[in-house]
Amino acid sequence: MSNVHERLRRLLFLVPYVSKHPGVTVEALARALNISREDLLEELDLLTCVGRPPFNPDDYIDIYVDNDRVYVDLDQRLFAPPRLTAGEAAALAAAAELLRPATGDALQSALTKLEGIIPPAARERFRDMYRKIDASADAPPALGPLTRAILERLEVTFGYASPGRPTEPRRVRPYELLSHRGQWYLQGFCHTRQDARLFRLDRMEDLAVTTTAFQPPPDARADVPNPARSASEASVRVRFTPTAAPYVKERFGQDARPLADGGVEVRVAGDSERWLTQWVLSFGGEAEVLEPASARAAVARAVHASIGS
Repeated sequence: MSNVHERLRRLLFLVPYVSKHPGVTVEALARALNISREDLLEELDLLTCVGRPPFNPDDYIDIYVDNDRVYVDLDQRLFAPPRLTAGEAAALAAAAELLRPATGDALQSALTKLEGIIPPAARERFRDMYRKIDASADAPPALGPLTRAILERLEVTFGYASPGRPTEPRRVRPYELLSHRGQWYLQGFCHTRQDARLFRLDRMEDLAVTTTAFQPPPDARADVPNPARSASEASVRVRFTPTAAPYVKERFGQDARPLADGGVEVRVAGDSERWLTQWVLSFGGEAEVLEPASARAAVARAVHASIGS
């Protein structure tokens, strides 16, 4: 974790430093960071993948090397520490809680720093909201070792119980973890089936990380199920503001119906009230359940419960 911490510190240092010293040579910048030229070039490549929502082309950091000198044109305002509202900070804290098994002691350090960037007048409000967060049930213990296996590119073994079948031993090359409708999944290559598969983490038993290394293919991305495709008579109609529309269009594709004001509307399956309320609230006021009334009422109850009213 310390290597990750040091790398994050370097990445946060790079953009404002290069903005202040445009045209700094690669060698001088590598010396300033106390890393090799090769490692620096790798860090610069990684920074070009960093951006901010809604992740249009101009939303990414534009940092590049020209004639062995480093420049940044779009720094995405990384000069000053961010100032979050209590609600924005609580949303970040809630997301972080979902990853607690994979973060260890680093999570508490991150939460302390998160509280530090909130305006002083809003900190007590943030503490009240954070005390109401309980996401421990959504974070399976397997999340930690699987995250390590993915980062270190090591195969894993576990017993897997498919519906209606006895538990089978599996050996898998883990590629990606994802959370969908309240369930965590692992996507990877299964040696038993000789094909890519999705595995629910709550169906794994006796998970073990092996010492067998592998190289993932470049297109190792999970095919995330689209909840709109499973919509039925019990579906829920949700409207999104123009702010959230780009993400929803990317997520739902042609199932996102454009609206006159620039927003979009989708229908999603309404068979899980718990998932629906968490999903709608995750948009922080940029999403509204239109119908049925029972779903609107469920979201309203969740809002009142979260603010203690």
